[in-house]
Amino acid sequence: MRVHVIYAHPLQDSLAAQLHAVVVDELTRAGHEVDDLDLYAEGFDPVLSAEDRRDYHDTAINRRKVASYVERLQRAEGLVLCHPVWNFGWPAMLKGYIDRIFLPEVSFTLKDGKIGPGLTNIRRLTTVTTYGSKRWRAMVLGDPPRKNATRFLRVICHPRVKVRYHALYDINNVKPERVERFLQDVRQEMSRF
Repeated sequence: MRVHVIYAHPLQDSLAAQLHAVVVDELTRAGHEVDDLDLYAEGFDPVLSAEDRRDYHDTAINRRKVASYVERLQRAEGLVLCHPVWNFGWPAMLKGYIDRIFLPEVSFTLKDGKIGPGLTNIRRLTTVTTYGSKRWRAMVLGDPPRKNATRFLRVICHPRVKVRYHALYDINNVKPERVERFLQDVRQEMSRF
């Protein structure tokens, strides 16, 4: 399977970086063709400019600045997002990627006033993430990152997409053994992707 991994964290010595390495290594070991996109390392520009916004609905030109990213996403059969949760949301870099790449006729179709899924090539969708917050606090606040990953992204993918969400909460207070168990869980999940 062609799996597109989208990673968003600026520090190479972070737990997110460790998780990213596990994701890529295990998917590769399992025989998948991995297209690894490290948004920070590639210098992705997350800013949706005034021009980008004006061109957003013009499908003849809306991809011109981001065509290579769109092509990578459209070639994928599986998608893995690997990122931390900051301020109960996606990191700005990842949010900017979504804003700039998930365009009309890319992530959704619009025909006769009806919206449909555009990423029907995506049949497996997984998120690997960490939270500074405890899970109960995230739940009280509605856990927007989980909902974005398991609801919003689900409806723009293949109608029978398999969705998984792996989160380690309260990372500032967890013991090393818990981190290692989470890393092992992610290893197993990616080996069965």
